[in-house]
Amino acid sequence: MLAYLNGAYLPETEAKVSISDRGWLYGDAVFETMRTYSGRVFKLEEHLERLKRSAAAVGIKLPMEPGEMAAVVLELLERGSPGAEGALRGALSRGIGGGRWPKEELEPTMAVLLRELPTYSGEVFTTGWRMITAKTKRNSPESIDPRVKSANFLNNIMAKREAVDAGVDEALMLNHDGWVAESTVSNFFMIANGGLVTAPVEAGVLAGITREMVLELAAAAAISADEALFTVDDIYRADEAFITLTSAGLIPIVELDGRPIGTGRPGPIVGRLRRLYEEYVAAFEKGED
Repeated sequence: MLAYLNGAYLPETEAKVSISDRGWLYGDAVFETMRTYSGRVFKLEEHLERLKRSAAAVGIKLPMEPGEMAAVVLELLERGSPGAEGALRGALSRGIGGGRWPKEELEPTMAVLLRELPTYSGEVFTTGWRMITAKTKRNSPESIDPRVKSANFLNNIMAKREAVDAGVDEALMLNHDGWVAESTVSNFFMIANGGLVTAPVEAGVLAGITREMVLELAAAAAISADEALFTVDDIYRADEAFITLTSAGLIPIVELDGRPIGTGRPGPIVGRLRRLYEEYVAAFEKGED
């Protein structure tokens, strides 16, 4: 569709990044994925603030402040598909040159890509997804801070390949101590004894924006929620499970490693949280946020 690259709006096919860009050479970049509802970018401010934090954590200079980035995103959306649903990927690399480490500060590369929103059939939310536990581990917090959404994504891709090879929908990633972390592109929740449990950031997970929203919805609905360490065996004994991601909100998980979770069908608490999420989105679409 359409892209923004270093000050220019142009068709995606014409948006070219140098082969010497550090994002390409080393994965020396950070990014955010956003989506729209009724032509409005959902949680735009939160996504751009996280992009700013990610850039600061790895020492990439921001070419503009989040407010200016927001204007770029909205202009791109207006030019590309006003009123339509779309997925947006904003990326920021350290720039071009410098070898393993540049001696001077480089001019960063900033790109935003607008594409059609990935579609999920309604069946996904009524039948749920199946997962396996991947052999590929999540990045250690001692290597890359999990709060940084970086372009160093190869371990996630390899874990997803394991899921594809196994004929299931997604893969669950553990940290190097064997605790549950997250899936390849989403945060993971299990439900036990009527309450939510999700891994803490310290376990090596990204503090997902939809994850935080679900924790807030649970608190407002008087559903208990803990950020705590847990194992795959705990999931096998759980009543329900789900993942959270920007493009789809909540997706029920009904099977892990060939074992049904709970009844093997999406459960009542996941259903309740999804309805609360949909109500929140509906209010956002009406401008009531």
